[in-house]
Amino acid sequence: MPAPESLPSDWWTTNDVATYLGVRPNTVRNYVAKGLMPKPDRRMGERANVWKPATIRKWQAKRPRKGQAQQ
Repeated sequence: MPAPESLPSDWWTTNDVATYLGVRPNTVRNYVAKGLMPKPDRRMGERANVWKPATIRKWQAKRPRKGQAQQ
């Protein structure tokens, strides 16, 4: 898995998002299926979801963490 700092700056694939979050690609797919993360900004072909990095960074910054009080 590449390091998060080596991710593309234009569009992130499911694998790129997984790298950024430190999870497996299947986890990202499950988050999408369950509506737990932003919908893809675009679909490439029939199956490939892609996001703008800013979309994921903004969502990640607002995600609740275990042990943190919800506001």
